[in-house]
Amino acid sequence: MGGVTTSSATSSSISGLWAQIVREYPPGLIEFGVTIAAQLIGFWLVCSIYLAIDLSFPNFSNRHKLQSERRQPSWTSIKHCIWHVLVGNLSSTVFHIAILWAFGSDSSSGSSFQLSFFTITPSFPSISELALQFAIALLLREILFYTAHRALHHPSVYARIHKQHHKFLAPMAFAAQYAHPVEHLLANTIPIVLPLMLMRANIITFGLFLTSQLAETSSVHSGYDFAAARQHDLHHEKFRVNYGAIGLMDYILGTDVVGWDKPKDGGKKEA
Repeated sequence: MGGVTTSSATSSSISGLWAQIVREYPPGLIEFGVTIAAQLIGFWLVCSIYLAIDLSFPNFSNRHKLQSERRQPSWTSIKHCIWHVLVGNLSSTVFHIAILWAFGSDSSSGSSFQLSFFTITPSFPSISELALQFAIALLLREILFYTAHRALHHPSVYARIHKQHHKFLAPMAFAAQYAHPVEHLLANTIPIVLPLMLMRANIITFGLFLTSQLAETSSVHSGYDFAAARQHDLHHEKFRVNYGAIGLMDYILGTDVVGWDKPKDGGKKEA
């Protein structure tokens, strides 16, 4: 009984804190805070954990990486990737602030950040509401991401845009957002954000969905055989397979590949 009481009290405390935040802060600022928290937890924290494994446990890393040690990125490439992603994240943050400020300013009261693209309420969404919005967003994200990603592989745009991301033939977690700005918008941002914006989904649903998708894309770029990375790792190795996020569109359109080519000597593929 004590555990149930403690859990109930904690839940009540969190609910109360959220209600206080909604009462005291403008909607745009809440949206911005939720977005930043999702990015820090779902991307930067997850990627840092994978990088720590790479650097701290090299023998373990080499045993569990899908591609051979000689294909892994150098420390110079890793630092370049992190710096590029950091600059991109900061640029996106400034752009987000500008949009929320421009469209959410109230000249009559002189207040800013009064607009949010999501629904913000003092209470949390119900489990059924969250699950429905989450499921719809996941399906639409798969369709939008697959379409944009496959289009970026078209010869007329690949060399100018998407080739940057494929610099990492053996990907690592931070490379999930190592992309041209056009690709970052079309393939990384819009497929995740737009479906929930159109639904005017609850900001809590948006925060949880964004966090989960960032953690997912970080994991599938980690290169580890225990992180559900096999399909996307194959995409970096073969280029024209496994375009989607969850594999549904690849299955429907016949671009799904589930196994590595078996080398003649029966060992792990090195190519």
